[in-house]
Amino acid sequence: MNVRKMAILFVALFTFMVVSAVPAYADNFFGWKYFKTEDGKYEHTFKTTNSYKNVGVDVSEIKKVKKSTGTKSNGSPSSLNVRLCSSSSGNCTSWKNLSTGAVDFTDMKVGTYYVDIRDKYASYYYSGYVSGFLF
Repeated sequence: MNVRKMAILFVALFTFMVVSAVPAYADNFFGWKYFKTEDGKYEHTFKTTNSYKNVGVDVSEIKKVKKSTGTKSNGSPSSLNVRLCSSSSGNCTSWKNLSTGAVDFTDMKVGTYYVDIRDKYASYYYSGYVSGFLF
């Protein structure tokens, strides 16, 4: 009987810890979103806060598409650069290369930012998914 009570208590405590942790992560993660370079649109939008001024941006499932034929092939994140642009001032960070598929921007001012991704080639555009998190 005592072991059963301990097991139930352990499961209840573990469940409480997991459920309590999920919203904190969800509030700081700004989800996966499809992007396409050279379409004139920003790839994502998010807000920094006093508590979360650092931003990590990740890309995945990168495809390289030849404009003249539409032929798709696997693309490399090292062919992509990313920057963040402030929605209020229009100012942007410097471009950072996504060679590893992820970059960090640190000590950002509180505000709303757009993620802008560009590729290096005039005869191709790139597509894939972009996500990010605040830390």
